[in-house]
Amino acid sequence: MPRGHAYLFGLGSPHGGDRLGWLAAEWLGEALGERDDITVARLDQPVDLFLHTVTPRDRLLLVDAMQGQGPPGTLKVFTPGELPPAAARLSSHGLDLTGTLALVEALGLFRAGIRIIGIEMPDPDMTAPKLDEAQARQLHATVLGWLDAG
Repeated sequence: MPRGHAYLFGLGSPHGGDRLGWLAAEWLGEALGERDDITVARLDQPVDLFLHTVTPRDRLLLVDAMQGQGPPGTLKVFTPGELPPAAARLSSHGLDLTGTLALVEALGLFRAGIRIIGIEMPDPDMTAPKLDEAQARQLHATVLGWLDAG
């Protein structure tokens, strides 16, 4: 069976620390723009991934803000089964991340693999979260490793 396509979705909103998933997707979309083996997009809620034509052969990488997993800016990679309870609730946008991943599994999609990258949110008082250069490099290396592991 031929290998499918890779999808990278940044989850979030335009507000506060929740914007980190979108910032990551915007930055990665530019950094990976010349590759034709990946689609990068921002999603308001996890269930919006079903707006894309996906198959069981495809792979999925979700990037979202997280809380309580380390100092601000910490990046952690999870499989769906490794999500800690707090991280599993990262996206409270409609159907949450755990519910969406259960639906993906029930439908038999993304059998080639699913990973979630959580980015620890800054302090709640910070109104303009950003990815610094070190975080962007780490994020880029993590995504390239995932893509190349295929």
